[in-house]
Amino acid sequence: MPEFLFLVRSYNEAERIGSTIDSIFSAGYSRVLVVDDGSTDATESLLSGRNDIFYLRHPFNRGGGAALETGFEFVRRNAQSFGITHVVTFDADGQMDIADMENFLSCMRERPQVDVWLGSRSLGSASHMPILRRIVLWGGRLFTWGFSGVRLSDAHNGYRVLSVKAIRSIRLTMDGMEYASELIDELVRNQLSYAETPVNIRYDEYSLSKGQKNLNALRIVSRMIYKRFFDS
Repeated sequence: MPEFLFLVRSYNEAERIGSTIDSIFSAGYSRVLVVDDGSTDATESLLSGRNDIFYLRHPFNRGGGAALETGFEFVRRNAQSFGITHVVTFDADGQMDIADMENFLSCMRERPQVDVWLGSRSLGSASHMPILRRIVLWGGRLFTWGFSGVRLSDAHNGYRVLSVKAIRSIRLTMDGMEYASELIDELVRNQLSYAETPVNIRYDEYSLSKGQKNLNALRIVSRMIYKRFFDS
């Protein structure tokens, strides 16, 4: 049976980080790592004293990719000691549904050889997703296909299950949200197997206000192009 560590990136999510962690524990999972990416709200005071989670903190905000790589490095160093076989990347803002782990588990039982399972909003449902967000996600699929040669129904979904084997091969060097495109490139570069599974993402006023702005997609594209062709 797989042993999961939930890797929760958090930046100023004091309002929801507690309920997010509680939902993971309530579902029967026992290992949670929070990477606090330099929060300036009450996140540190809420979590730093808890002995039921692993808590790491950046001294200042670096970005989603840097926070994920910090978590991955923790896993590379400690997976064997703690018996961890897989890592679940899980958002702190309450958008993700812990019940969707049943979808991941079902797919993993059917195809245990897959290294990385990627959640897809297109295969599941995304409650109240704004139309502009749908357009941006469609553009992201086209960009990923043209740039990385990978056809996915949802190229930048943060809900993933990665084997420790995959994490030992992947290195994220881009600190911001362009890491999601870099991660897909890393799957290709390291010849890791991947597949998609449906997930349900909940959109509400809070998560939309905290989430990525649509214009950031242009910055991600420009940074990926620069890294590919100009950053030697």
